[in-house]
Amino acid sequence: MPTVSVVDLSIELKEIEDTQKVVKVPEGSVIFDALDDQDITLPHGCLSGSCGSCRVVILEGIENISAPSVVEADTISSLKESLKSLIGDKIVSTDLRLTCRAKVLSGSIKIGVVRKN
Repeated sequence: MPTVSVVDLSIELKEIEDTQKVVKVPEGSVIFDALDDQDITLPHGCLSGSCGSCRVVILEGIENISAPSVVEADTISSLKESLKSLIGDKIVSTDLRLTCRAKVLSGSIKIGVVRKN
């Protein structure tokens, strides 16, 4: 069964390991739904891939996630510029995903939650 590790990117990096949550999720499950089923509520809005509120940074295991749909890719493209002030220039578009659209295919992933200040 795949695992998802969740870390909060709004805290100091040295504190991440202490606050990391690791949960097992069903293969093929939408990340948001799988975590919500285990009482881990991520930031969200429309839950259809248009608003970008459920955005996360994939820190590890991008190969274990489904390819972005057209809707998700368009939203991520729009978000990238506005997120520079929150997460800097080091994050590329492929590292950003929407938890309401992305599915865990296998293996393990680690996501960083990007909260607005």
